[in-house]
Amino acid sequence: MKNKFFRFTVAAVAVSSSLASVGAWADDIKIGVVLPLSGALSGYGQPSLKGLELINGIDTKLKNGDTIKLVVIDDKSDKVEAANAMQRLVSSDKVDAVIGEVTSTNTMAMTKMAEDTKTPLVSPTATNDRVTKGKEYVSRVCFSDSFQGVVGANLATRDLKAKKAAIMFDSSNDYSVGLAKSFRTQFLKNGGTIPIEVQAPGGSKDFKAQLSTIKSHNVDMIYMPIYYTEGALIAVQAKQLGLKVPVVGGDGLAADPVFFKMGQDAVEGWMTTDYYSPNAKEQTPEGEKFIKAWTAKYKEPTHTWGAMTADAYKMIVNAMNSCSDPHDRVCVNKAIRATSNFTGITGTLTLKDGDAIRPAVINEVKGGEMVFKTVINP
Repeated sequence: MKNKFFRFTVAAVAVSSSLASVGAWADDIKIGVVLPLSGALSGYGQPSLKGLELINGIDTKLKNGDTIKLVVIDDKSDKVEAANAMQRLVSSDKVDAVIGEVTSTNTMAMTKMAEDTKTPLVSPTATNDRVTKGKEYVSRVCFSDSFQGVVGANLATRDLKAKKAAIMFDSSNDYSVGLAKSFRTQFLKNGGTIPIEVQAPGGSKDFKAQLSTIKSHNVDMIYMPIYYTEGALIAVQAKQLGLKVPVVGGDGLAADPVFFKMGQDAVEGWMTTDYYSPNAKEQTPEGEKFIKAWTAKYKEPTHTWGAMTADAYKMIVNAMNSCSDPHDRVCVNKAIRATSNFTGITGTLTLKDGDAIRPAVINEVKGGEMVFKTVINP
């Protein structure tokens, strides 16, 4: 069925839009959630949902006593489904704000509805510059690609001492294109050269031809703004070809255990620019509390995307608490956009024109896991 949506029952989650008319919900707050819970991007969506389940169980009410309900829709990793989900949440479920999506392409499919209906939309991890550009009702708790790509380029030239770089990206993916552009501009500005750029289309399995071409150019490093499945395949094939150069990727490269299971020792030493590291020594009080709760509930290491999605929730709740009427979406949106020095789980957040001004974390693969390396401030 073309417009069928899967709804997931979690703690305090609404499972039917018809409940909006139930009298018991009259004073409840509803936050819509659009995530890729199935399909190719579920490795991002599932931990994000875990973060929401956890934080909704901790912060269940506004300061006025209103209970916060989540209305969760799986967009099946599809941008058309994401757009339809946004329309459903606003038109049928009458939500007060929306969290989503976690990828740039799918988030951008939702922004028009947010703007047209004046519904606050907060993405935890959509980094493409166009997500918020020219928007009034779209915000994010992550940094943008224009910042992240610069950090990656500076890491390459200053830390790795790279003079020649290759870029391996997916031209059909907004996230990948945005990061490649930002890295390219800054790396060239730093005095480096980029003799080769090759495609790494999402869903592809064989990258040996591209890697052989890169190897022939004797580059000092590879910049790889792609997703985890393709990244792991590339790592294994690069090792088979004897291509041994440092690799730097973006926040989406190592965001799922699949990356480590498939890549094994081939991904050892790879680095990523990221928003947060749960194993960094310094954590905010909210971060320490969240990590402890996550470990107790899920019996696994805290996931960055779960923490970021929880921060999107906390930022919306903080904004609602500042409004006399938390159902006033104009007031809530204004408060979200005015967020300043808000201490969340992943750090202290300040928004400017809907974008988070926050440092970048550099993580490195060591012993089959991501290990905190350093922080780079904006």
